Amino acid sequence: MGLLRLSVTTEKLRLSAPFRISGFVFEEQEVVVVTLTDGRHRGRGEASGVYYLNDTAPTMTAAIESVRSHIEAGVDRAALQSLMPAGGARNAVDCALWELDAQRARTPVWKLAGLPPPKPLLTTFTLGADDPPKMAARAQKYAQARALKLKLTGEVEIDVARVAAGAGGAPGVWMGVDANQGYTIGALESLMPALVAAHVSLLEQPLRRGREAGLDGFTSPIRLPRTRARCRTAICRDW
Repeated sequence: MGLLRLSVTTEKLRLSAPFRISGFVFEEQEVVVVTLTDGRHRGRGEASGVYYLNDTAPTMTAAIESVRSHIEAGVDRAALQSLMPAGGARNAVDCALWELDAQRARTPVWKLAGLPPPKPLLTTFTLGADDPPKMAARAQKYAQARALKLKLTGEVEIDVARVAAGAGGAPGVWMGVDANQGYTIGALESLMPALVAAHVSLLEQPLRRGREAGLDGFTSPIRLPRTRARCRTAICRDW
């Protein structure tokens, strides 16, 4: 691999509007940017981490700095897997190594990885939790959208109004909701009729992380995606 020079910086990306989820309001996103150079070629990567895993810009920066000597000695992508644990820090370094290797080989990353050429994928426009009229207005602005995801907070009454507002603002689009761990089983049962009425297709992360077993025996007409924890319910086994 040869000797490398490592640069680690932090950037703050200001959001165009506050973004609210259950328990948090984000006004900016802090990302760690990694640059690797060998004197001729450059590779870059970045990561924003996962806030509820304490995967923050300071902890990611510290993790990278703790193995700086190994990285600059010429670590490769295979060795990186055992050098650093999975997380934002390793992701940023790994992405930088991919681009560095692609620059050296004068080959696109997708081809270097043995993958087919990239193609457009259907994704969702996400609306942060807000007053229902504001969510309806924002949904209307996404007239070109084929899929929307609405953030909820665990407050059943206002979440019901948010779902109805989002569906009314963008009728006919595929719609999912993300509760960001804000619900209990009892509250979830109260929310379900509103989700069905709005033709919501997917409910994401309703319960607190680590309490997914609470869904055992819960009957839902709406699909719930798998979590990292072992899924034992029929609802998510067929997802």
